[in-house]
Amino acid sequence: MISDKHYNREIFNKLQVLVTSRDVEGLFVYLTSLSNAEFRTAGYLLGERILFDADKETFWIFFDKLVTWNSKAFLVTLLKSLSQRLDADLSLYDDGFQEFCRAISSNPIDVQKTLLRLIPIQHEVAQIKHLFRLLGVDQPSDWIPYLLKNSNMPCSFLLFNSLRYVEHDRPYLIRLTNFLIKKGDGLSFNLASLVKSYFGLTEVKGTFSLNLKPYELARIELSYEAFCDAMKF
Repeated sequence: MISDKHYNREIFNKLQVLVTSRDVEGLFVYLTSLSNAEFRTAGYLLGERILFDADKETFWIFFDKLVTWNSKAFLVTLLKSLSQRLDADLSLYDDGFQEFCRAISSNPIDVQKTLLRLIPIQHEVAQIKHLFRLLGVDQPSDWIPYLLKNSNMPCSFLLFNSLRYVEHDRPYLIRLTNFLIKKGDGLSFNLASLVKSYFGLTEVKGTFSLNLKPYELARIELSYEAFCDAMKF
């Protein structure tokens, strides 16, 4: 529920009518007529209440149009609303989301904001790869900065596989492995141990409880399940 300080009954009622009737142009005209403070209130109302409660088709119509019209004002708040509805009635495979990705794929800042918001809430490897593809981040080596920010099994698996594309850059691998150690959580620490062993990074110092045998290192290339088993989680 939106906080009282961001609620204005008159603005809410007007926005509700425009969204319910799917009057996109009328909405833009109305938003343009508002003061800066009223515009901010309208943004909160659209993202946290009106579009959050809208039906699926209406949500995607206004999500795409609003972000294309003014991404600085609406991208983050609408991504928040999308995040709360994903896997309930909305999906990364919806046509509306794919149209949105095509619209912002040439804007690196919007792509970055979208990935940083949506990657942490994905629970499957295929979903994360799908997200990267839709947003035009096609090279696994470019996935690394995003995957490093998250400590979950799907991101760890993709991060390990992405590192194989930069294995020629030993100093880079060493820096990334030390970064994983400093993150401090158990999954990142085990991944650091795996990366150290797999790439033979003897320069990385530390005592690891995860000690993988050569045949275990070979198995983790085969499947996500083998990776999870080797990681002991």
